[in-house]
Amino acid sequence: MVSNVAVLLAAYNGEKWIEQQITTILNQQGVDLHLYISLDLSADSTLNIINELSQQYPQITVLPYGQRFGSAAPNFYHLLLNVPIENYDYIALSDQDDIWLEDKLKRAINVLEAEKAFGYSSNVFAFWSNGKKKLIKKAYPQYKYDYLFEAPGPGCTFVIKKELATDIKYFFGCKRDILIELGYHDWLIYAFARSREYKWVIDNCALIEYRQHNNNQLGVNNGLKAFISRTRKALEGEVIEQVVKTICFLNIENEEFIKKWYKSNKIEYLKLAYFSKELRRKGKDRILFFCFCIISFLKEIHKK
Repeated sequence: MVSNVAVLLAAYNGEKWIEQQITTILNQQGVDLHLYISLDLSADSTLNIINELSQQYPQITVLPYGQRFGSAAPNFYHLLLNVPIENYDYIALSDQDDIWLEDKLKRAINVLEAEKAFGYSSNVFAFWSNGKKKLIKKAYPQYKYDYLFEAPGPGCTFVIKKELATDIKYFFGCKRDILIELGYHDWLIYAFARSREYKWVIDNCALIEYRQHNNNQLGVNNGLKAFISRTRKALEGEVIEQVVKTICFLNIENEEFIKKWYKSNKIEYLKLAYFSKELRRKGKDRILFFCFCIISFLKEIHKK
């Protein structure tokens, strides 16, 4: 039996690459898919491109245009809440500028079924306009609470079974007024799934070419520049702010493990450092996370 897949594509000023991305989606083998596109208010010809393609291909639906989302996360939330995902076996997320290998979706579905999992993500091949290409590995062993502090890979690799997707849609819909405060949709989806004990698998296979350019909202966290940027955001409190918001949004403040280091919208960094090995998947990231917790603890002491 051929699986029925809804692909949710969030777009913004994507005229340079979106047609190629859509072509690679429509060329997926071994699945029956429908592509839903939500376009953030744009200043280029993306709307004309996707409208023309939707006239050519009946499996494309463009959501009503004119809303300003401001970033990818609220656009994806809009898709999740307004697409009839309950009519599909699987839900996949897509950026506007990547290249999907033709068996990307079929591979994801096969892995989900083999592993009896509900959520899927994977490694990717990052590529640049100068021809550079690099495997970005995300398939490190999962730890019990890693979902509190990181996503399982780029959201464009996500494939989610209907049971999890409809649960997400209902929960997010009940909290749509504060959903907009959560700026990382991939991280939030993963956190919801893991906190509700849905099994998630991170595939070692890479079937997406993940385009890197100046307009990437996030892009590959790779190299010295990216490390400095992540460190700055962490030390300025942006990451911890998202952690606090995620914990509150998911109503998991009273989980026994979280209560050990989370007190009334405040993180107790010294206690968090003790548990750092359970909160990141990659060995180097666990060491850096421990250092971040110690530095943050010392900063708190200095304030006092």
